[in-house]
Amino acid sequence: MDSERTSPDPLVLEAAQVVAVESGGAWLESEGQSGCANCRDGRGCGVSVFQRLFRLPRHRLYLPTEERLSVGDHVVIALSQRAVLTASLWLYVAPLVGLLGGALVVEALFAREWLTVVGAVAGLAGALGLVHGRQQRQARSGAFFPVLYEITFRQAAEPPHDSPNKSR
Repeated sequence: MDSERTSPDPLVLEAAQVVAVESGGAWLESEGQSGCANCRDGRGCGVSVFQRLFRLPRHRLYLPTEERLSVGDHVVIALSQRAVLTASLWLYVAPLVGLLGGALVVEALFAREWLTVVGAVAGLAGALGLVHGRQQRQARSGAFFPVLYEITFRQAAEPPHDSPNKSR
């Protein structure tokens, strides 16, 4: 058996903080990356400057887990690298192919500029519909949900108000 095929899929790891807890899971917030390492050090293209300037919102996602988490806990979540790559390809490549494909087909058939634009928009809309349907199926399958990789910090539980260990 080929050892490369049996090796596990690498994971993409992301730090996050628990902001809400529900039965069966928790809501997490993650700031994500602020540009590359050079950008964060002030030597890059400046993407992190724009991110700080416009105060981009934090990423919020649901983590289905049976682990007991509390608001304020810090965790690391993992997602299969293959799942991230597949989702990225569908999200970026499919609409581009739909846009260009629709434009090229209509241009070849009718050779009218306004119809070519209509064909491009129709191809884009069709591809976006296809991507949306695929995302719905993937969400129902659960294969693209993150998993709890580790808990890096637990929020300290508040001591009870009428604790018998009070010192006098």
